[in-house]
Amino acid sequence: MGSRDDRSINRVTIRNNDMEAYLNLSPPPEGQYYDLEEILTFLGNNGVKVGINTSRVSAMIKKEIYNHDQKVAEGTPPVAGVDGYYEFFFEVTGTGKKHPRIRPDGSVDYTSVNLIECVQAGDKLAVYHPAVKEKAGMSVKGRAIPGKRAKELPPLRTTGCTYVEEEMAYYADIEGRVEASKSKLSVTGVQEFKKDIDIVFGNINFNGDVIIRGDVSEGVSVKATRSITIEGVFHGDYIEAGEDIVIKGGVLGSNGTRIVGKGDVLADFMEYADVEADGEVAANYILDSKVVSKAVVHATGEKGSIVGGDVYGMRGVEAKFLGNDVFLKTCVSAGVKDDIIKMRKELSVKERELSNKFQEMKLRSDELERKVRLGTADEAMLAERQRLMREKIEKKAELQEMEMKTREFDELMRISEGAAVRAYDTAYEGVVVMVDNQQYVLTETRRGIEFIRDNAGNLLPKPISRSQTY
Repeated sequence: MGSRDDRSINRVTIRNNDMEAYLNLSPPPEGQYYDLEEILTFLGNNGVKVGINTSRVSAMIKKEIYNHDQKVAEGTPPVAGVDGYYEFFFEVTGTGKKHPRIRPDGSVDYTSVNLIECVQAGDKLAVYHPAVKEKAGMSVKGRAIPGKRAKELPPLRTTGCTYVEEEMAYYADIEGRVEASKSKLSVTGVQEFKKDIDIVFGNINFNGDVIIRGDVSEGVSVKATRSITIEGVFHGDYIEAGEDIVIKGGVLGSNGTRIVGKGDVLADFMEYADVEADGEVAANYILDSKVVSKAVVHATGEKGSIVGGDVYGMRGVEAKFLGNDVFLKTCVSAGVKDDIIKMRKELSVKERELSNKFQEMKLRSDELERKVRLGTADEAMLAERQRLMREKIEKKAELQEMEMKTREFDELMRISEGAAVRAYDTAYEGVVVMVDNQQYVLTETRRGIEFIRDNAGNLLPKPISRSQTY
């Protein structure tokens, strides 16, 4: 077997973060040839330890492939681990709003909105899939390359459900509303009434969610710390919910009917009602009602209309029709009103007064602490020190709450910049529109218009852009 006299001009190139090795052979002198073992030794001497494709090296020798880089070795890439995850057998809350279905006639079907997902005792709620361990790779130089480490998730904190370790599964202990977050799985009580609620039955006041499968008669009030769902028509006096309110049959109010929700308020229709929501308000039509929303008011659907009353959406109001052809007085407003600016200023004054009071108490408390350390404090000072400690805690809590309200207020005002009132089909003569502190009264019926303040602060109707959709 022959050998090569001059091997120095052969070349090995290692590329791609040591994951590939290329061999370039020069032609051997006449009468000499390469030996596979010789080339493998040459590769090893040049740092190529693993992943060598001996078939390719043999082919280079046999086919006399010279003066050309050929890939002869490849490392093994690492395999990333797969993080553990939970598989839930219900729609997890917080993934976005549920949108109601559109009926064939273009109206909105609020019976399709289910705010509450209920489960029965014994239902499987979730299964944990453990992490898949990562695998290390190897460079052509024989260096181990760690794979991305997989993470296990901690067990879920539970309420109203049980973890079965052998199955890595969670099961409901009770019937109720199921919810999940990143760290918690809970089933909480739901008060469900499978009939109409009348004055004989009485008022409802529940710490949790309330579902009423029928109508609610006049004279009845319904309160819940969480959501309220009414599948029939609400004729009652009062609704108050700590979260969303859905009235699938609509609101047919009377003098004094009031609805207050900390979330969204959705109804098939709203007539003669006073509605206040921290979230959006939406209905197929709103008739002769007073509506106040910190978000947007929608009169949705093909015939969506706002007729009569006073409707205010801080971030905007949208409808197909505003007013009607008999000129029923209709007031629609959006943006930041003067009274809201006044409230913000009053809030700022109260916050400043509270902060000054807290600082005064802190200074006096620090002074008393120094006297205590020096041993010069008498009994009256010690008593005052104790009283100030309690009052400081209370005042600090008040101040933090006030600061949080101020931040929320400022955020509301920020996102309300550019608020608009839109009539996608018709705005009738006589409709009064207000955006921020500017007012406009329609002197003629207009089609497809919006009201939004321009850069100079003027409020004038203009055609809705074709790019806008309803």
